[in-house]
Amino acid sequence: MLKKVTILCLAMIGFSTIPVYAEGVFSTSNLKIADVNISVNNERKVLTKTEASTGKWLGEQKLGQFYGMMWVPEHNVLFVAGVLEGGNRPVLVKIKSTGGGGRNMFAVKPDGGPVSGYNYRLGSQFMQVKNMSYNGSLQVDNGSGVVYRIAGVGGSGYNMFALVNETTCQSLPNYRYFTGCSYY
Repeated sequence: MLKKVTILCLAMIGFSTIPVYAEGVFSTSNLKIADVNISVNNERKVLTKTEASTGKWLGEQKLGQFYGMMWVPEHNVLFVAGVLEGGNRPVLVKIKSTGGGGRNMFAVKPDGGPVSGYNYRLGSQFMQVKNMSYNGSLQVDNGSGVVYRIAGVGGSGYNMFALVNETTCQSLPNYRYFTGCSYY
């Protein structure tokens, strides 16, 4: 009996297509947030939002390149890293909840700025992102040996971490989002 149960469980795991429940963990493929699935297509150029229970299409966001995404439930924010369609620089975008619907579900411009009339985009930061994590504070690995440490989930606007630039570990005066860097 135990052998049959074990085989059945392994078969169920092997065929499972359930997205990652990623709370504070970086995902390069898919997330499940409440009854919403967000996943990237095979070309890594389109994020699609669907209703988890039915698979109904809710929206999409086109990208030139996709690096990954992370959900932070206690702040109700979604971070998406990549190069937005029409853009030419890597950007990390902070989105309220899972954004809206339609063809530009985050209502962002190619530079990570907000589209007028929408409030899904909370902030953006020009930076390369290889990995991220959250455990009360944000850690962003830029892939070149530097991990930025950010208080909470940072601020808002175009420079949501208030960095001097995306290659040095320095904060602008009078801001407290950036708490330092770690090197590896």
